[in-house]
Amino acid sequence: MNINHVIHRTAEECHATAELAKHTSWPQAINTFRAKLDIQVMSRKNNPETPAITSRLMRKHKTVLNYLESRYADFYRRYDYAQPLPDDDPAYQGKVWLCWWQGIDNAPALVQRCVESIQRNVKEHDVIILTDENYRRYVDIPDWIVEKYHNGIISRTHFSDLLRLCILAEHGGLWLDATFYCAHPIDEYVELPLFSIKRPGYDHRSVACGMFANYSLSCSYNLRYVFSTIRDYWFEYWRTNDFLIDYLLTDYFIVLAQKHNPAIAQAFSNIKPNNPRCDDLVKSLASPFNQQLWDGLKPETSLFKLTWKQSFTPISNGRKTFYAQLCDGQLQ
Repeated sequence: MNINHVIHRTAEECHATAELAKHTSWPQAINTFRAKLDIQVMSRKNNPETPAITSRLMRKHKTVLNYLESRYADFYRRYDYAQPLPDDDPAYQGKVWLCWWQGIDNAPALVQRCVESIQRNVKEHDVIILTDENYRRYVDIPDWIVEKYHNGIISRTHFSDLLRLCILAEHGGLWLDATFYCAHPIDEYVELPLFSIKRPGYDHRSVACGMFANYSLSCSYNLRYVFSTIRDYWFEYWRTNDFLIDYLLTDYFIVLAQKHNPAIAQAFSNIKPNNPRCDDLVKSLASPFNQQLWDGLKPETSLFKLTWKQSFTPISNGRKTFYAQLCDGQLQ
């Protein structure tokens, strides 16, 4: 890991902890810091979520929500949730949106196969891949936000969060992270009023707790206001800050938007549970390919979330792995 990144993230978390303490309390802020460490350990080592960790995580979520309410309650209350949105060019409506900043030709093989799988399973809609070079053709993002991005105040990860919200607020359609492997046709997701991967009872690392996932979001043209609201929450945050209070801030804004607008809450409530085995393929990428296992994952799941940030062996016990099968274009 890059030492400069470690130093930057440590300083950012120390600042965030002090800021939380100022608006809540030191015990709440310290618990939040501890819960963030729990998230890192769970994510990197695939450790289980114990009852003690769940307790810390739920207290963290309450603390961050209280912090945001204490600072922005007036903004949330006075926001015009019924404001009309500008008309959009029909040529940009009903698209599937992906992003790989460097361009898909420069992406790892795993990402390229994922994008190909999405293109293969989107039959009735265009798939548009956003990059550093072309994103401003499709979306309006304020210059002051772009400047904060270029100055390193907003990370590429969180600029991507903003990009997806801006895209959906302007055009609607379906946003997917480029690391989704798609096993079945997914045009229906583009045509739903609102969609996100939803797995009630999922773990508590995010305040979403499985009820939505910001790496998979879509809306119809008429429900663009859902994402324009969340986008504007982000704009107000960055207008008043040059630091990040929490890495998963988009999820907190989605929860707050539901709290402050019943129509948004109802739209998310109407999403039916889906893709229950979304996380199961990535657990097997380093294992020998097994057709029976693969067939068992697919019946109720179209989208499998993978990662390019880990290394996976192509051979295990003398046999091709799931990873090799995928990269060879043979995972069907």
